[in-house]
Amino acid sequence: MSVPFILILILLALMIVVGGQRGLKSFLTLFFNFIMMFILLVLIGAKFDPIKVTIVGCIIITFITLFFINGINVKTVSSLFSVTLVVILTMLITYGISSNANIQGFSKEQLETTAYLSVYVQLNFAKVLICEILFGLLGAIIDVSISISSSMYEIYKNTASTTPSNIFKSGLEIGKDILGTMTNTLLFTYIGSFMTLIIYFSELHYSFSDIINSKIFCSEIFQSLFGGIGIILIIPTTAFIASKLLFFKRSDDSK
Repeated sequence: MSVPFILILILLALMIVVGGQRGLKSFLTLFFNFIMMFILLVLIGAKFDPIKVTIVGCIIITFITLFFINGINVKTVSSLFSVTLVVILTMLITYGISSNANIQGFSKEQLETTAYLSVYVQLNFAKVLICEILFGLLGAIIDVSISISSSMYEIYKNTASTTPSNIFKSGLEIGKDILGTMTNTLLFTYIGSFMTLIIYFSELHYSFSDIINSKIFCSEIFQSLFGGIGIILIIPTTAFIASKLLFFKRSDDSK
């Protein structure tokens, strides 16, 4: 029995013990999302437009993650709309900046690797970089969005006299509490991913100027920064959409 399979079994057991039926659903969601990611990579490799494939894939993954675990309700619908909008906004922001920064492609540290690879891949690596950023961001903004919409729903349900303006402000305040921790989560995730790279730079006696101007280092920093931008955008977006849908639901219920 291989080590990865043992780890999968341990993860499954812990998710069931701690989360019960919802933990099992969460594990199945991970499995479905992994399959979806594999399909998306195959489509990108087959020369479909990477950005279009990624946006559609992000929507499908968000749909599976939200509705399979939590069902179809005003909380999950609010989060789906919010995540979709933020993914598109982040893509638009990222596209122009990353193209001008010229951080796509391979760096000089990867020359030995690229020597053994075909250069006739025929993929737009500027677009592939945007796909990496969007996929790296997706899990964090889904988490933030459903946390805000769920909290707003509880306030709405237990405070009959609240108004759309008050509940929107409450959503923003909840988002502010989440903002710092989630931004740090993304930062440390990316730091962990290029920790060995920093050690490599250190062993080669790179100067600080060489490190911060390295394409591969800048690529990781850009992904972390764009992730932070996405988390900031998801807070007011979710607060606004959830406040509108909650009171739209109340007006329908009163008829």
